[in-house]
Amino acid sequence: MSRNPAGTLRKTAIRPQPGLGSLGAVNRTRDLSRGGRLLFGVLLGAISWPIDLVALIATAVARLAGRGRRPAMIMVGWHRRRLTRWLRWADRGEVTDRRAPAYLGVRASIGILAMAVLGLLAYGIWSVAAVLLSWLFGVRVTVLDSVGDGRIGTATVLGLILPGALLLFLNLMGVSGVAALDRMAADRWLRPSRNDVLQQEVDELRLSRSDLVAAIDAERARIERDLHDGVQQRAVALGLLINRARRRLGTGQPASDLLDRAGIEAAGMLDDLREVAWRVRPSTLEAIGLAATLAQLADRSTPPVKINWPDPVRLPAAHETCIYYVVSECLTNAGRHSAATRVDVEISADDQRVTVIITDDGVGGAEPRAGHGLAGLTGRLAALNGTVTIHSPAGGPTMITTVLPLPATEPVCE
Repeated sequence: MSRNPAGTLRKTAIRPQPGLGSLGAVNRTRDLSRGGRLLFGVLLGAISWPIDLVALIATAVARLAGRGRRPAMIMVGWHRRRLTRWLRWADRGEVTDRRAPAYLGVRASIGILAMAVLGLLAYGIWSVAAVLLSWLFGVRVTVLDSVGDGRIGTATVLGLILPGALLLFLNLMGVSGVAALDRMAADRWLRPSRNDVLQQEVDELRLSRSDLVAAIDAERARIERDLHDGVQQRAVALGLLINRARRRLGTGQPASDLLDRAGIEAAGMLDDLREVAWRVRPSTLEAIGLAATLAQLADRSTPPVKINWPDPVRLPAAHETCIYYVVSECLTNAGRHSAATRVDVEISADDQRVTVIITDDGVGGAEPRAGHGLAGLTGRLAALNGTVTIHSPAGGPTMITTVLPLPATEPVCE
């Protein structure tokens, strides 16, 4: 029995721990299973090298006929499954068809080597069986030329134990080496080269930069639109009211009503300016953190918003700003375009990533069109290696899922 923090009693189950003997048996069984899988994978590679050569020839003929490298890719796909299932090769799903014929050429030579190694292993097993049959049952089997009458005595068996064990060890190491060569060939030829990887990273950086520039331009356009539609109109109205009040005062007429209306317009203009500043980046992010700032944002939102973040943590400043922008933009879209009556925000964070899921019960049909706020989400998230998925069928609901990876630092609880 033990007492939990709530004060209630809780039964503690005591489970018997496995002994060292059973753990050792489990480990030995696991090792034998791995060894058997490796041996079977090498065997499949040994018997498939003729098919590799046939596929290589068929690929050459297909290329002459202008049909690409389909035969080589079919055989490469089979080898990928064999390597993944039996030889514990990490398949990353990245295969370049132009390197497939070269891989099959190397694979064929590895298959021939595997057949030779497995042939020696089979001959050794047959020799051991023949020696045991002759020693135990008197079967006349000639294994070694030095044994003239085909019968094996105890002294001969004892003399063969040490060299036989050594040869078996070397043969098993050969099988393991063939498996390693098989994996190395796959790493070398079935994955992009270093230049390809660097080029891919450069392309991703270029795309991320262009997306970020587009997101910044969209943000500037949105700020300009908000200032024009809200602040600028209020400023014009304020100026007109002040001019009318000045003319009245110049003629000796009362102008208190106009000044009161001017004060209301000035207060509204300040609210609009504050709203625009909040959408860019609220100052409360640094002071009270992301969770409290999102709570304030939810209070200011037109549709009711429920934010569920069980364990709030402080995140890097750039990540908090990005998440705030994502939530703010989604709430704005839900209030202005989707006619939503409710928005749910689910946030979870661990040591590796932050996941934000925003769901509303609006009419759906949300698309990241150019010039709109949702289009800017992709660029902002891509700048931090994040992703966004928008699921918004016609009729709703709309679900926007963002995943933002975190740097390798420990989050600090608020």
